[in-house]
Amino acid sequence: MAYNEEQNIGRLLDSVLAQSASGRIAKIVVVASGCTDRTCEIVQSYAAREPRLALIAEPARSGKVAAINRFLFTATQEILMVSSADLIYDPHAVERLLAPLDDPEVGMVGAHSIPLDSTDTFFGYAVNLMWSLHHDISLRDPKMGELIAFRNVFRRLNPKAICDELSIHQLIRSAGYRSVYAADARIYNKGPETLDDFISQRMHCIVGNLQIMRDHNVPVSTMRTLPVLRAALPHALREWRKLHWTITAGTLELYCRLKAQTVYRSQPRATRYRVWDPAGTTKSLESMDPSTVAEKSSTVIR
Repeated sequence: MAYNEEQNIGRLLDSVLAQSASGRIAKIVVVASGCTDRTCEIVQSYAAREPRLALIAEPARSGKVAAINRFLFTATQEILMVSSADLIYDPHAVERLLAPLDDPEVGMVGAHSIPLDSTDTFFGYAVNLMWSLHHDISLRDPKMGELIAFRNVFRRLNPKAICDELSIHQLIRSAGYRSVYAADARIYNKGPETLDDFISQRMHCIVGNLQIMRDHNVPVSTMRTLPVLRAALPHALREWRKLHWTITAGTLELYCRLKAQTVYRSQPRATRYRVWDPAGTTKSLESMDPSTVAEKSSTVIR
């Protein structure tokens, strides 16, 4: 699912086509939603030499959930995957993501997102802290992220949904399947570098969480205070030299959660999060040193 991803779409497709499980990938669909840059042109250049690749170009931007519904309408395979466009896959990510689905009771699997941001800056540290907590919590109570695989057992998502992966999680659960977190299925992303982008990204995620909690009357693991604190304490002790950054990141998260609560109570304002302005500073994956990927692959699982 892509919107103005000319900086990253080629890199993503390269990492998908280089997967160790590439032979299990029957079809690759890129839904380009209202793109005004070279995203479609780049995808078409790949499609000219890769017969499995198809482009669905939406003339107007309608949001990620609408794009996923366009994809679901065309999908015929038993197992489907949904990915953000601004990612780099570990070479074995798809193989490890699909492995748990060999169990007929498993209906959905989430990958392990690892930010490439340096922890030498505050926002890089905050992003790494956030995804580290996401990982630790998911080991106990799976929380889906930026790359998911799931069984093709429902027709579409609620068009009013804000958070696609949580909505899919609930549909899979309603169909009688359980979800699994594949900690060894590693993907790499980049976090925001500015305060505005950080708040924008967190607001979108939190408002989506609140919608799921209200509509389905279920808890979201990363929104529960006790699991978050339980995961944060060991991290704070390990990184005691940066305790001031840990406290600042926690305060910023609390601000975003309180602001999101206020926004969500005003339904007309909350609906704008279905189509939201992406955080521009998360899109510069080309600025990352590729050697960082290999280094993080070997050290991330504690």
